[in-house]
Amino acid sequence: MSTKAHLLALSTTIFLLFIVFRLSPFCVYKIDYDGGYVLCVSVFKKFPPISSRDTVASLDSYESFKDRKYNLPPAIDEKEDAVNLSDKNFSDVLAKNQHVMVAFYAPWCFWSKKLAPEYEAAATELKGKAVLAKVNAINEIELAKRWGIQGYPTIYFFVNGVHVDTYYHDRKKDAIVNYIKTKMAGDLYTVMTTENAEHLLTAQSTIALGFLNSLKGLEGEVLAAASKLHPDVLFFQTTRADVAKMFLIDPEIKRPALVLLEKESKQLSHFDGPFTISVIDDFISSNKIPLMITYSRETTPLILNSPLKLLWLFAAVHDSEAKSIFQETARAFKGKLLFVYSQMYPKLKGQISDYFGVTGHTSRVIAVASIRKRKKYVLNGELTLSNVKSFALDFLGDKLRNQQSKTALSQIQLQQKLLARLPVPDMMTKEAI
Repeated sequence: MSTKAHLLALSTTIFLLFIVFRLSPFCVYKIDYDGGYVLCVSVFKKFPPISSRDTVASLDSYESFKDRKYNLPPAIDEKEDAVNLSDKNFSDVLAKNQHVMVAFYAPWCFWSKKLAPEYEAAATELKGKAVLAKVNAINEIELAKRWGIQGYPTIYFFVNGVHVDTYYHDRKKDAIVNYIKTKMAGDLYTVMTTENAEHLLTAQSTIALGFLNSLKGLEGEVLAAASKLHPDVLFFQTTRADVAKMFLIDPEIKRPALVLLEKESKQLSHFDGPFTISVIDDFISSNKIPLMITYSRETTPLILNSPLKLLWLFAAVHDSEAKSIFQETARAFKGKLLFVYSQMYPKLKGQISDYFGVTGHTSRVIAVASIRKRKKYVLNGELTLSNVKSFALDFLGDKLRNQQSKTALSQIQLQQKLLARLPVPDMMTKEAI
């Protein structure tokens, strides 16, 4: 065969191989696991590309890679009681557990290795009561950086997803267990650094902060007693002026002082009454509720248990102007009326609007004096800011005429049937309505 024929055959072979390569679903994948990663080749389209951060859920079905070491670590290692956390499950574990201790460690660190058996023993003893978790900060570089980890091990304590304290005590099992039990028993936490205060300002929880003369004494006891009346609010105390200043408390103000940071609006409310349990209780009750609550299964208990009268907006689809007017009105009646927002078009929202007799495609405002007694009043005028404010003011002053018609009364049996389909928890019975 001539040289020319050889070159033609070689070029043809290369071309055919190139076509096969381009048409095949051949890919290279990077699969992370605890301790490193592995590169593998796949000819199955079902696996994600190398740039994907998704877990390869179907890995076990691929015969060449049945070895468990190639799987991403589970959220909880069944062989250990201390939970392994990564960037993928960190927020989820904190959100689903009230008390969580997290140890950021380095595998090569002497002090991390020394902590490990004591930490695991503490996790075993506290299993089912609190969660002890750990983060390999060498593998989870971004997660460690996000939490400001500069040394190993660094141990944080979280309550309802909020970093409330850093553990600096003895790293023996008994000391760790006693520390967590003490934190679980107490409802008043201490914040003494601006770094921790920054976390509180961005936390997805309602925060009460007391600026006290001393961490020990009557002021702290009063605040601790008030905290037990509001388990949905995290209570903190401080004597540091720089921490108080971050919550817009004047460092020169007469102590004790108290502020409440509502989680949804991030609005600060300042306490100005006598520092007693009952007055603080009233202050927290009035200000922990957001200006406007969106009706849902999760917010139903808050709506039903509110001591305030209810003003509902049943908004038509995409009626942002009505919602804006309702929010603006809510600012003027904060702590006096509870404003509830619900759209009419989704199925679940439609059932509650039917229950209140709201029909059509026009936004309506309804005042509810008593859900239990079915007393309601409808804003018949145009939905403007002045009209809604005037309506709310008359409602607050008991100046509205009962607009519950005989027709509405005759529909009670129908409404009772609707109750069975309302998207509310089991606690909401017909008697409660």
